[in-house]
Amino acid sequence: MSSTVLRTLRVVALKELKDHLRDRRTALMILLLSVGMGPLILLGLSYFVSSAEQKVEKREVFVQGIAHAPQLRNFFSRQDVTLKEPKADFRTLIKQGKHDAVLVIPKDFDAKFLSGEAKVELIYDDTRQDLSSTSIRIVQSLMRAFNSEVATQRLIARGVSPSVLRPVEVEQFNLGTNAQRAVMLLFIIPMMALFVGISGCTAIAIDMTAGERERGSLEPLLMTPVDRLALITGKWLAVAVYALGVVALVLLGFYVALTFLPMPKISEIVSLSPQQYGAFALTLVSFAPAMGALQMLIATYGRSFKEAQTYVSYLITAAALVPSLTMFAQLKDATWQLLVPVMGQQMVLTRILRGDANDLIHYLIPLGINLVIIGASVWLMARLLASEKVVFGRT
Repeated sequence: MSSTVLRTLRVVALKELKDHLRDRRTALMILLLSVGMGPLILLGLSYFVSSAEQKVEKREVFVQGIAHAPQLRNFFSRQDVTLKEPKADFRTLIKQGKHDAVLVIPKDFDAKFLSGEAKVELIYDDTRQDLSSTSIRIVQSLMRAFNSEVATQRLIARGVSPSVLRPVEVEQFNLGTNAQRAVMLLFIIPMMALFVGISGCTAIAIDMTAGERERGSLEPLLMTPVDRLALITGKWLAVAVYALGVVALVLLGFYVALTFLPMPKISEIVSLSPQQYGAFALTLVSFAPAMGALQMLIATYGRSFKEAQTYVSYLITAAALVPSLTMFAQLKDATWQLLVPVMGQQMVLTRILRGDANDLIHYLIPLGINLVIIGASVWLMARLLASEKVVFGRT
């Protein structure tokens, strides 16, 4: 590469960065969102975990008709459970997500208990996970324990060993680590890192393509005696630097949140090492510039900034769906996923967060795919901008 081309790349990249950063309100907004995103998300998760654990520790159970079941009331008292009377319209409130699950005991419970025909009702709405999920698990666990205790007592009274109910004793060994369990809760970290890697440079990518085309400043720029491919590459370098800067700020926000903010519940289950932050950066260092190049290519087809925004939004929406689809489909880690942009990065970032070892191939395959995306996008942009229809067409 000649010194002239290198000088062109440097000049164009610096010029585009300076032009975009002159809009101080936009730059300040991106700075605050990038740094503050991690702490805000983790603080919200910490509050959620603390709130759920407080409900479990309180062990409050709403029961209607406990007077009809003295055996059950005695069992609950031995389990250190606080019994509370539900509100009169609890069924309506449960449907509205404003009341915990309620255990309803019928009047004939005591009469049918000895014959084994007693029934109770657990009233809840499983579409209201925000309030009822914890209370549902508590009540279900307590009722299983009560049934097991009563069954054991009845077998002993009849001279039958309780072991007949358990022909096989199961010993459980949980090999999951705190970091692996944390991924189930902190999957938001890789998702946000990928989302920012895509959307962090959207504004500058659109502005220097469709924006210049709309303002009419693209024609005189292309008329300068500068190699078109070098010009486009210089613009892409500005987008790449901007995208990497935003990603770095987001990772910094997560680091500050995990290191300095008072979030004991989150800190107990996850603690990222400098090596893990480095692995995160290594995964995103080619991903963000590749997504920036792809957005520039898509925005080149836009005749105005607004039209290009619409086109690019399709890419962002599709990319945002990939992690969700991966999670809901419960895909196991496989090498083929590394070939799919976003999905490959999601797999690698999740493995880093879990503390699993990543081989060199986990970084090289996505890197190769990203380099292909960058090269193809820049080359196609140079070809498109050689067309008068693209450069001069505004209607």
